[in-house]
Amino acid sequence: MTTCATDWSQRYQSGDTPWDLGGPHPELAARIAAGLAPAERGTRRALVPGCGRGHDALALAEAGWLVTALDPVDPTAGELGAKLARLGGEHRVGDALAHAASRPYELFFEHTFFCAIDPSQRAQWGELVARSLAPGGRLCALLYPVGKVASEGGPPFGVTLDDVLQVLPRTFRPRLDELVSHGIARRNWPERWAELERTA
Repeated sequence: MTTCATDWSQRYQSGDTPWDLGGPHPELAARIAAGLAPAERGTRRALVPGCGRGHDALALAEAGWLVTALDPVDPTAGELGAKLARLGGEHRVGDALAHAASRPYELFFEHTFFCAIDPSQRAQWGELVARSLAPGGRLCALLYPVGKVASEGGPPFGVTLDDVLQVLPRTFRPRLDELVSHGIARRNWPERWAELERTA
């Protein structure tokens, strides 16, 4: 399955959305509480592709990031866009892999987008990160499902930090890779939190 809007629209319509947690991922919430926020509100930009109903995007926006949230469909019927706009951000509906910003972001947040796209599209994901993130910016990723073998298919397709690094330029340096402390009990595979810095 790819990021075809029709496919994802049908999943939302049928209620087949196991990735939707009903709120931000608790690991993201903990990282925000620990300091994943701009020094001054509204001074740094964040990109959240594959945002779904926007729980993670809103958590980052409420923490002070100027968030651009992307998804091929809008299951919130405009509600997410209105909420983000009040916080200085925006919601765009369309092909996230084709997104091109007028200026770079300081944060790229990844959660269930890399594992949702077909593995053949991962190079495009890497290109999205490379053209979106400013030098010195951070890629923060909730990697899931870690350890799922390719023969099991997807989505979600198995993912590792090495999978991510293979599609990024060498200017991206891993700074952190650890098991999450606040995981989701119903998820059948491990989750990891990874941070990479764009050095140039």
